[in-house]
Amino acid sequence: MAEDPLNQRAFAEDVAAAAAAGGDEGFALPPGSGPGSAGFQMPTADEIWKMVESMDGITDDERAELRESIFNPKAASPDDLLKYGQPGHSSKEYIIFFVMLALILLVFALFGFKLYKSLTEKELKKQEKLRSKQQKKSKKSN
Repeated sequence: MAEDPLNQRAFAEDVAAAAAAGGDEGFALPPGSGPGSAGFQMPTADEIWKMVESMDGITDDERAELRESIFNPKAASPDDLLKYGQPGHSSKEYIIFFVMLALILLVFALFGFKLYKSLTEKELKKQEKLRSKQQKKSKKSN
């Protein structure tokens, strides 16, 4: 888009119209002319650089890097993708998610198994106790 002269020219015209309408109030777009509308145009590199120069919270190194990226844009390289990452989720994030999910399920399964085992043991003990009581009764009656 930065290499599209039609958009750049249309943007320059919009910026000039906005500057004429707004005076020294800065870059203000009239209603209905924002991104996505038919009359919206991107600012020129010079206008962006003027905005960058007016920023107070950035260092000189950051300004130099921004100036280079504004006036000499380059296509994204594989190194940039490694440095800044790709949009969306990576397969590594999905693997971590599924491993964590599996661990949680494993913990629930372990607790469930222990609970089942404990309840069955209690039930067996109750049955054994009843049998022993019945045996004692049968011995007394004999």
